[in-house]
Amino acid sequence: MILRHLGVARIEVSLRGRSRWLPFLMGVGAVSLILAAEMSLVGIASSFESPSTGRLILVLDANDPQLQHRLGQVYNEIDPAESVRYLRRATELSRHSRLYWSDLASACESIGDTQCAERATEHLLKLCPMVPYYHQLAAESYLGKNRLDESLAQFRRLLELDPIYATDAWAALLTVFEPDVIFQKVATSMDSMGQAGYVEFLSAQGENDAAYRIWGFVAANPGPFPLSSVQPYLERLINLGRIEEAAHVWQELERRGIVKRSDVEEKDNLVFNGGFEQLPLNAGFDWRTGSTNYLALDFVAPGAYHDAHSLRVDFTVGSNNEYEPIYQIVPVHSNRTYSLKAYARSQDITSTSGPCLRVSDAQQRGFEDAISETTVGTTEWHPVSLSFSTGPETQSVRLSLWRPRGRIFPMEISGSFWLDAVTLECKDCTAEK
Repeated sequence: MILRHLGVARIEVSLRGRSRWLPFLMGVGAVSLILAAEMSLVGIASSFESPSTGRLILVLDANDPQLQHRLGQVYNEIDPAESVRYLRRATELSRHSRLYWSDLASACESIGDTQCAERATEHLLKLCPMVPYYHQLAAESYLGKNRLDESLAQFRRLLELDPIYATDAWAALLTVFEPDVIFQKVATSMDSMGQAGYVEFLSAQGENDAAYRIWGFVAANPGPFPLSSVQPYLERLINLGRIEEAAHVWQELERRGIVKRSDVEEKDNLVFNGGFEQLPLNAGFDWRTGSTNYLALDFVAPGAYHDAHSLRVDFTVGSNNEYEPIYQIVPVHSNRTYSLKAYARSQDITSTSGPCLRVSDAQQRGFEDAISETTVGTTEWHPVSLSFSTGPETQSVRLSLWRPRGRIFPMEISGSFWLDAVTLECKDCTAEK
């Protein structure tokens, strides 16, 4: 009896202890179900595609900003006005979500509700004052409303935060303001590189007079900038035949030391880097490379005629092609006489049509091409020269190393050629100096 009583007692204690845990376990299960339901709801909220599905889910929780926002997105293409209603409700429920405010600003803009778009944008600027895109939204919104001073201030701040927006900013501002005003009100707060970018932008838009006028202010700014920021503008000036302006830009680059003449170059020599003492820039008024098929170029070849380096050209594959491996655009005066001189040597040039120097009018046929004597066979360093007179409208010439196609056997060319100490001087330009 005693044992049976003890056994019963043990059973009663055991059941009583387990019963205490049942409410806890049921509570945990309920919480888990709630969490699972909420996670499922969140997943649906971010993925449903139809308004009917969204409205049905919204019945379960009308105060969920994510549901309101998603429904606004779904309505965007179907009913923009309804989209704005839901997006606005999302911002009311979650005032610190920049995603909700950004989408609301875009939606309001799409239906022409400028007041709504403006309020949303201003709220975004308060939330995220360091995000450039929101300053762009504000700047364009103010510009559309003719609130010009506020627009200029926002564009200025935008470019201070991130200059990558510069092209879009210039394009928007140019629809309202003159180029000089944009420079004074916005671009002056940028560094010299950004200002040079504005000059390039104007030139690309065909505003070349304004671009050159503003370049004068940029050049006067002591701030540094690399050649790459000016090169597109310089190339466009050359291609447009605005040689005098291009020459002034090049001279400013020289003055700043951005491009450098060799210390050994003669003062009156119009050829830049005529001794090949530095690698060509392949830009501006330095040497440029042309077609190099079946050719090998060495701009630092030893054994120079003068100083350390010379140009070496190897005709690696025997062929009867026309070659112009290097050339340079040189500013000149009209109706003047010029003299070109260089030194060359060769080794085993096989063709009767060897390399020579050629000068032609860079813009038009203002004068007949001037061509030096050719170099064939194997020769020591020797002078090659030519003279020419420019036409009445000549602004620049194209000086090149040229090999015409051979017409007398042997026509195919192979071997090596060296060039050094290229000089071009004006013989009657005293009045222009």
